[in-house]
Amino acid sequence: MLISPADVEKLRTIHAPEPAILSLYLPVPLDPAQLRELSARAGELIASAASGAAAQIPRADRDAVQQLVAARGRNWLGHTVAIFSCGELGLLEALPLPGQVAERAVLATRPHVRPILAAIQRCPAYRVAVIDRRHGWLLSIVGDSVETAELPAADGIRGPGFGGWYGLESRRVQQRVTELARHPYQDVAEILEREASAGDHRPLVLGGHPEGITQLLSLLPEHLLEQCAGSFAADPHTLTTARARELAGAVIAGWAARREEQLAAETIGAALRTDAAVGLPACLAAVNAGAVGMLLIPDTGLIPGFVCGRCGAVSLTGDDCPDWGAAAGAIPDLLEEMAARVLDDDGQVTAVHGQSWAVAARLRFPVPQG
Repeated sequence: MLISPADVEKLRTIHAPEPAILSLYLPVPLDPAQLRELSARAGELIASAASGAAAQIPRADRDAVQQLVAARGRNWLGHTVAIFSCGELGLLEALPLPGQVAERAVLATRPHVRPILAAIQRCPAYRVAVIDRRHGWLLSIVGDSVETAELPAADGIRGPGFGGWYGLESRRVQQRVTELARHPYQDVAEILEREASAGDHRPLVLGGHPEGITQLLSLLPEHLLEQCAGSFAADPHTLTTARARELAGAVIAGWAARREEQLAAETIGAALRTDAAVGLPACLAAVNAGAVGMLLIPDTGLIPGFVCGRCGAVSLTGDDCPDWGAAAGAIPDLLEEMAARVLDDDGQVTAVHGQSWAVAARLRFPVPQG
């Protein structure tokens, strides 16, 4: 069972008074023969987290994580697993992620969830509609899980060799064939409309022959067209669910990448006005003011910083807070803390790949820059 947004919210409720929560992101090889090295690699990553932290990782926590990896690694083949451990809180949880996430280990007062946010963003649950003149299939895809529903065949559609139509007036026959052939497309469109009315706004991928995809698109209302991530060409009669997931997964990956690029471009453009901030200092000020509606952060790297135990302000150095010195606390990743603050304020967090700037934000209101 792959991780969900509900799992993230559960993790975000966990806090420790001191840096005692270990977050480990461990890519698991697809080849079972390589599993024997996995526990040792987990130990190396844990040691690297301990070396960069003021607190120490209890030996019992390290052993518990390595034993978990050795016992359950075969269940996670080809995935990255996120493991969270804190003996004093009774926490030991392993969650396989969709897609691949870079290895990382962090010791902090809260679980490090930034890689999970990026993984869910890039590998969302989605739907696939596969269509031809006689049949329609609706697939619900969540990670490796595929649920399929087949629509009833349209009554009255004959094969190309059906002799009963010979001798009839060709235009009337063609009208009848067109009318009957539209039924599967209408059925799919109506089901998608009902799902949208019930609050299902997952991305939608269309598959089938190009003419069938065009036919279905012509029946979808504007709000469903906005949910379409793209399409793939395939013969519905020979398409397997595994192949459909593979083809649709490539469409979703491209759709997610385009969304990231669009958000980044829009935010950089808005920085010339007062409704956006670009760069870490400006975004720190906006986060501290509670002004961020959407935070864009890179998907790799850690930026160490500080948080004030009294006023809660986050900073690279602490120079901007009068409470520093008496209440300064080091944190391993400012971006994680900023993301947590924005989510707590009902904002959104988006990971962006390959940007030259460290962080950017869309603002709810302007923030004076000191």
